[in-house]
Amino acid sequence: MKLQTRTKKILFVAAVIGSLAVVGTVIGVVVVEVKKNRQSQASVNNNNSTSSSTSSLSHSGSSGPAPTSTGAADPIVTDFPLDPALHKSFWGMAYTPAGAIMPECGANITAVRNDVQRLSQLTTRLRLYGSDCNTTSLVLQAISDLKVDLKVFAAIYLEPEEESYTRQKTILENALATYGTANVLGIAVGNEYVFEALNDGDTSANATSRVIEKMNEVRTDLTALGYNLQVGTSDTGGTLSQTLVDAADFVFANIHPWFGGSTVEGATTSADAQFVNAQAYITASTRTPPPVLYQGEIGWPSGSDTTGEVNGSGSAASVANLQTMLDNWVCHANTAGTRYFWFAPFDEPWKATSGLGVEPYWGLFDASGSLKDITIPTCIAP
Repeated sequence: MKLQTRTKKILFVAAVIGSLAVVGTVIGVVVVEVKKNRQSQASVNNNNSTSSSTSSLSHSGSSGPAPTSTGAADPIVTDFPLDPALHKSFWGMAYTPAGAIMPECGANITAVRNDVQRLSQLTTRLRLYGSDCNTTSLVLQAISDLKVDLKVFAAIYLEPEEESYTRQKTILENALATYGTANVLGIAVGNEYVFEALNDGDTSANATSRVIEKMNEVRTDLTALGYNLQVGTSDTGGTLSQTLVDAADFVFANIHPWFGGSTVEGATTSADAQFVNAQAYITASTRTPPPVLYQGEIGWPSGSDTTGEVNGSGSAASVANLQTMLDNWVCHANTAGTRYFWFAPFDEPWKATSGLGVEPYWGLFDASGSLKDITIPTCIAP
């Protein structure tokens, strides 16, 4: 499958490289915030073992105010009204809080709570992409505050340089120490790292070796800290290898019919075929128990910075085609028992600076937080 380079990674790499001079400051802010979250959690919520980031909803009680990323507090409403246009029809959602980009780190607890209110009406599972900007703590804090039934795959976004990995691992471990692991499904180390390394001229063997090394380090550290969590990785369906799969407890195979050049009408069939190809690595794995395969991303863009953009098969990036993808994929995948993460819940306008067309426009909600002119399927995900 031919994929374009994902903008979220390009901008993230650039931001990290440009911020080396302020890394110490960022780490200090994150550590202070984790301590503030811990203090808030201890003082306002007796159940400090909840930590999750999937979306499912309950409305009992109030845990009091929680800190924002700058330490401020605001009221928490746990009995928020449900939106009749939303249904818990998605197996999972691939989520990144707005502003969770180095070095600015503009994500805050108020915005994340607002996101979680809506996400909790769409799914019961989230996958994150990294731990910088206190992402894990913010999501787990919001879930605890709102008392919603969510589970989360936390993550470390793997870069070629070591400093980013070490920083994120520390931030992640602090979040686990604060919120516990009751609602954490696992830790994903890297997202399309091998795919990006190949684009940058590295070899598959070198890139795969580094992902495996970091998965093993994270697994060892978590065990030493007393946590029993699965550790896996994420890459494009066409980049997976038996060596990589055999070293993981789980694998996210990102499959995008848009980038693969499928028509929107044939997108479900195309995605299913690629998922079957990825499943072959699981079947052949010598790992005991075998790794668990998830479809790490699936979706369709509703627009583009390039007017009238179509993919290789002539299917447009449009709201109408987003609706077609929703209609053809969601209930089909739920019935088939496919474990997938819809990409994405929200548009990401910061990607518009990339000049890569469709990147900002994969959300069900637009940049203002309004649901696009779509109908959410009503079949409930398993």
